[in-house]
Amino acid sequence: MELQFHPASGSGAVRSFKPGARGEKAAVGLAGFAALLALSLWVTVPAVVLRTLRSEAPGAPAVDSAATRDAFGVADSRAAAMIARARDAADLLAKVAFLYRVPPDRWPRELNPEAGLLAGTPAQAVTAGLPRFLAALDQGLLVLAEKETADPRIAARTPSILPLVTEVFEPAAVFGPRTSPWTGGEEFFTGLELASPPGSTVIAAADGTVAFAGRVKPRPGSRLWRYGNLVVVSHGSGQATLYGHLVKIEARRGQTVRRGERIGTVGSTGWVVSPSLHYELWRERDGALSPTDPRFAILDRRLGPPDLSLEKMAATSAPGPAETLPSQ
Repeated sequence: MELQFHPASGSGAVRSFKPGARGEKAAVGLAGFAALLALSLWVTVPAVVLRTLRSEAPGAPAVDSAATRDAFGVADSRAAAMIARARDAADLLAKVAFLYRVPPDRWPRELNPEAGLLAGTPAQAVTAGLPRFLAALDQGLLVLAEKETADPRIAARTPSILPLVTEVFEPAAVFGPRTSPWTGGEEFFTGLELASPPGSTVIAAADGTVAFAGRVKPRPGSRLWRYGNLVVVSHGSGQATLYGHLVKIEARRGQTVRRGERIGTVGSTGWVVSPSLHYELWRERDGALSPTDPRFAILDRRLGPPDLSLEKMAATSAPGPAETLPSQ
């Protein structure tokens, strides 16, 4: 599995990191990558950024040479790229913290977008806010390391990857309110619809046990039957993932699966107009499992939503009572 780290600006080079062959340490690898990124930010801040900042001070001589203006432009671009990478690292770690169930009051508030540490011009952000931001990244990494030390299997059973083996996919619907294409009425969409070629391999997002494999019988108040051939994987610790619209189910109830293991293929069973994978992430909240945004658990792709604080992610869930997940 290759984890791709894309600059927020879209203009920088894509950075990649490959964890172990089995992918069992995906979340740990992400945290380690962020640590290396934080270190690189410390040593790559160019001196020309400081000169740019000083040039903005009162009394500074006017910039009157094209070469100097070009140098300032390069410095500003490099500072903006570093700020974008720092924000991406914070977003990545916050998602890992959410998946690890880190209490928001234990998470460094300096990493929250609302803190505004990286606000202002790129030069100001690099020289004023970045040192505190990087210190907060280090603190966040320590918090995650404590979780992994206390529970060595937490990374393996934490959903963290795109559950598709294909580069050809498109989010057709995302978690949140929408107008139903079937009824025309308002509804809350509880998962992620990934349009992809028929027959594409569907894989487990983390280690777990298959809790259900088949079709849910229609009943009043139920929506799960709409997803056709469905696989539900329980990951323990109050987490489960759902994979729907499969043309072929390649897992059985009670089977133990590993992250990246094939469990089916993309199809168009149930309520869907074209081949798609319906993917949901369910987490325990207030004593019951309910859907939350599955994009929080896809760390090897940038599918959004970006720059959410840990508090906001922890407060995200589908409204209303959720139906019980099928088990047989």
